[in-house]
Amino acid sequence: MIEGYILSNIRKVNRVLVTGGTGLLGAAIQHLAPKDIKGFSIYFPECSFPLQLPYPIRVADLTDRIQMKTIFEWAQPDVVIHTAAIGSVDYAEKNREQTRRVNVGGTMVITELCQNYKSRLIYISSNAVFDGRTPFYSETDPVNPINYYGQLKVEAENIVQHSGISQAIVRPILMYGWPYPGERDNPVVWWIRSLKEGKPIKVVDNVFNKPLAAWSCAEVVWAVIQQNRTGIYHAAGRDHISLYQFALAVAEVFNLNKGLITPVPDSFFPEIAPRPRDTSFDTTKMEMELGVKSIGIRDGLIRMKNECPDTL
Repeated sequence: MIEGYILSNIRKVNRVLVTGGTGLLGAAIQHLAPKDIKGFSIYFPECSFPLQLPYPIRVADLTDRIQMKTIFEWAQPDVVIHTAAIGSVDYAEKNREQTRRVNVGGTMVITELCQNYKSRLIYISSNAVFDGRTPFYSETDPVNPINYYGQLKVEAENIVQHSGISQAIVRPILMYGWPYPGERDNPVVWWIRSLKEGKPIKVVDNVFNKPLAAWSCAEVVWAVIQQNRTGIYHAAGRDHISLYQFALAVAEVFNLNKGLITPVPDSFFPEIAPRPRDTSFDTTKMEMELGVKSIGIRDGLIRMKNECPDTL
C-alpha cells in the first residue's frame, strides 16, 4: 500500500530497534518489515517470555540507562522505533509516578542514546494529545490534552522534537488487531470475546473515532523510515464512526449477535480519566506525502477475521 516514493528521499537503513516488541504495533512493525533490514526488539520485564517473533528480542527496562546502553550496543540501530509505553489512560491517571517514569523518563533515555549512537528516532505518540472538540485534526493543530496520559505524550513529543536528533513522530488513533499472547486486549478483541460467550455489552455511542488497523499503522511507520521523513504524521483509518457503530461492524463481520450490543452515552461509565469525544484525524498528509492509503473498518476487520488465532 506504500506507493509514490520520492527516490531521492529514500535513505538506506540496515538495522532497526523496536521498543515494545510484543505490543500490538511493535509486533505488526516486525511482521511488515522489509526483508533487507536486520531488526532487534525489547520488551518489558513484567511480560511473560515471548513466543517467536520475526526479530530477536531481549528483556530491558526502558528507564534503566545501563540496560538500554547494553541494548544499543547489541542492536547498533540506524533507526529506533519507540512504541513502548504504559498505554492505559485510566492506569496512567491512577499511577502517575510510574507512568511518568516509563512514558517520559523512558523516552528521555531512548532519545539520549539515539544522540550518542547517531540513531534516527521514530516516536509513537497518540491522538490523546488533542481535546476532541474540533475534529478533524491535522498535524499542525495545537495540542490540548484533557487527561494525564495525553499530557505525558505531549511532554515526550517535546523531548523528541527538541533533542537535535533526526526524528519523526507518528500519532496513531484507536488501533485494533490481534494482540500478542499475554498483551493487553483492544476494544475489538474484547467485543469479540464477550459476544462469542453470549455476554451483553454496552458501548458508547457519542464518542467517535477513525479506527486504525495495527498493520496499517505499521505501514505508516515503515514509509516514514524508508522515505526518510521528518516531522509529525497522523495515522488513522478511513471511516469516521462512533464506538457503538464500530462494535456493530465487528459483530457483522465476525457473524456475532448484534442484539447483545446496547448503545449508551459516555456518562454511563464511571470514568477515572476524562476522554475526548472526537479526536479523529485528517489523513491528507499520510496519504499524499507517504502514499499510504487509509483503510476502511470492514476491510481491516475482514483481514483480522482471516488471521483469527486458534485460541480464540
